[in-house]
Amino acid sequence: MFVISSYAGLAQGHTPKEPTTIVRPVETQEILFNPGIGIQTFQRYNGDALNAGVKWSEEGPTGPLAAPAEKPDFPPATVAYCRWFWETLEPEQGKVRWEILDLALAEARRHGQRLMIRLMPYDQKHPLPKWYQESGARRLNSDSSEDGSIWQPDFSDQLYFKYWGALVIEAGRRYDGHPDLDSVDISTVGYWGEGWSHYMPEFPVQSKLIDLYLKAFRKTQLVMNFDEPEALKYGTSHGAGWRLDCLGDMRKNWSAMLDQYPEEIAETGIYDVWRTAPVSLETCWVPEGWFREGLDVKYILNQALS
Repeated sequence: MFVISSYAGLAQGHTPKEPTTIVRPVETQEILFNPGIGIQTFQRYNGDALNAGVKWSEEGPTGPLAAPAEKPDFPPATVAYCRWFWETLEPEQGKVRWEILDLALAEARRHGQRLMIRLMPYDQKHPLPKWYQESGARRLNSDSSEDGSIWQPDFSDQLYFKYWGALVIEAGRRYDGHPDLDSVDISTVGYWGEGWSHYMPEFPVQSKLIDLYLKAFRKTQLVMNFDEPEALKYGTSHGAGWRLDCLGDMRKNWSAMLDQYPEEIAETGIYDVWRTAPVSLETCWVPEGWFREGLDVKYILNQALS
């Protein structure tokens, strides 16, 4: 219940000139369209066509998206979340396709949204730029390694810091404080820049890569990924929010939802970060997959709220 009075003299015992109004909001199960809160669109914008079935794309849009034949059954979102690989953004050394981000910001605004972004170094299907692999940068695996089909960099190599850092710093110079930019993921090492790898560098190297973002984005909100506790604690202690990337993982032997996330929250002490910075929860697979696996969707959403 809310009690509202427009008369400031009540505290001094004066008689109010207007009657007190009592408001009892009616409970609703509708999705509330609040700025910066709620569901995000991923790699698309409000009203765009959805992916089929339980598929999704790791590649952000590089041009305008075709209008769907009919309006998708998806709630409105105030934030669009898009991310791109380094090889897409900088196919030639020093020639960055900033028009991709410019267009994404414009599209988000056109669809009544703000844009959250991540710049990603590589993953299993999107290698590091060829020019980087041929730059003299150190590689930590070989063609004969178990993961030999993927060129794994030495993240402590000064060339990685130099070239990846140049992309981050220039992105900050161009977009820090942009009115349509909601937030930026701190992306450092490993697949998708999530901060974990089978070739992890020592923490001083990790913190140096995090510092690139702290320097580049002083106005725009930053968000720290969850996987490495020391890095998570470091980033959030410098004002970043946090994100996890497997909401809904309820596997029986070990799960992120039941094991990793509660333990890491306790270990890092990030209980109250949500009071001053955003928390972003990326679904494990897609929600349709939860239904197909027979998972308790209500439990998953309640855990997200808690």
